[in-house]
Amino acid sequence: MSDKLHDECGVYGIFDVSQQRDDAARMTYYGLFALQHRGQESAGICVNNQGKLFLHKEEGLVVEVFDEMTLNLMPGFAAIGHVRYPTQGGLGAGLAMPLLIKSRTGQIALAHNGTITNAEELRSRLEDNGAVFQTTSDSEVMLSLLARNRILTDRIEDAVFMMMAELKGSYSLTIMTAGKVIGVRDPLGIRPLCLGRVDNSYILASESCAIQAVGGTFIRDIDPGEVVTISKQGLASERLQSLEAKSCRSAGRLCLFEFVYFARPDSTIDGCNVFASRYEAGRELAVQAPAEADLVIGAPDSGLTAAMGFAEASGLPYAQGILKNRYVGRTFIQPTQMQRELAVSMKFSALAPSVKGKRLVMVDDSVVRGTTTRHVINMLKQAGALEVHMRVASPPVAYPCYYGIDTPAQEELSASHMSREALRQLIEADSLAFLSLAGLKRSLKGLTMGSCSSCFDGSFPAGAPARAMSELKKVDLAAQGYPETEEMAAAFLTQSKEVG
Repeated sequence: MSDKLHDECGVYGIFDVSQQRDDAARMTYYGLFALQHRGQESAGICVNNQGKLFLHKEEGLVVEVFDEMTLNLMPGFAAIGHVRYPTQGGLGAGLAMPLLIKSRTGQIALAHNGTITNAEELRSRLEDNGAVFQTTSDSEVMLSLLARNRILTDRIEDAVFMMMAELKGSYSLTIMTAGKVIGVRDPLGIRPLCLGRVDNSYILASESCAIQAVGGTFIRDIDPGEVVTISKQGLASERLQSLEAKSCRSAGRLCLFEFVYFARPDSTIDGCNVFASRYEAGRELAVQAPAEADLVIGAPDSGLTAAMGFAEASGLPYAQGILKNRYVGRTFIQPTQMQRELAVSMKFSALAPSVKGKRLVMVDDSVVRGTTTRHVINMLKQAGALEVHMRVASPPVAYPCYYGIDTPAQEELSASHMSREALRQLIEADSLAFLSLAGLKRSLKGLTMGSCSSCFDGSFPAGAPARAMSELKKVDLAAQGYPETEEMAAAFLTQSKEVG
């Protein structure tokens, strides 16, 4: 039972317009390695070798799935790749991507980041018309739709637009045929996708860091509702007719958790640098929720940047207070609570020389359940910390996500049913405060489109499954004592100063 939310996956694609490159699979391997943080359950690459598509995918990390021999057996001028974290569809090698099929019009491969909220309805309709599915994945539903539409169209792009018209939810896609690699972003742009170039090859990737990893140059982000085609003719772009080029970005709703936790700090997404946004979120947090303390520390790894910003804005010194063992697996895979707590002890340790005799501010990016946070706070106090004031550089997570994030059920989200004081007692912190949603949005300097904040406010701009909406409950964060609005943030700031 992890204290973090997890993104479903990362996608990658490369196409050499001169068709002279033979190492597209290797380039995709490096790109997927740069996207490994987005998914660790499985990895796969589909390569185009002289118009024939070949696929290799397995469960495991990128370095476990591909070795030198495997890559040497995968020559080609184009490829798409995928790293997966299991959410919709569950676990298993059969759910690894990319997916590859042989259709009447030729081979089609697809890699998907996101979740289709009406997948069950579409699957049922396709099955009634004779479609056969091998997995429970919503990505297979998309591929079945695409193959069906392709028979009715002259161009793969038209089949893609027909598919998009039927989909609800979120998706960033890389699609490959014998002569093209195509990038697709959903009409709201909830999941990221960007474009780059290296030599004569164009690259599509979930994050810009995967373009830089292969020595490429970032060109731009794919717009919401945009379909980008890369072929031997070069680069072409089309958009959904319902989206005008001038308005599609303002109508976009990029997932805020990309900046809170998911994305690598060296990535820039839709005009906003991830490192800078986390640093600025820490500064905002210091203004909204100061603390009487001697030292600021960050929770590794995603809380470190916000902790630096908090320290700079508060004037308090910053130091490393927690050491992370990077070779320990994720704590939520342990079968019992005692084993999970032991895994936390193996994963984190307190640096006693830094924290002993100090009043600490510990900054983290988010708190989902609070179990790991409580263990870390106890660890710091056992190492000699006098006080631990918990500061969270995002609002309380009160709603599950249906757009490609592995979120616990709503009743497992602490903020959905616990007051701020009850959560403070649960994690055994001396004080607890969250960044307001307005403060988080202010930290996104340069962002060129709107944002999705559904896990914080329950807005769900792309809708949600009907069965899920009937189970959701509205959470009154203000009544539970969370500084979610600007007014509450100001009140909390005044209260903190009075207490201080």
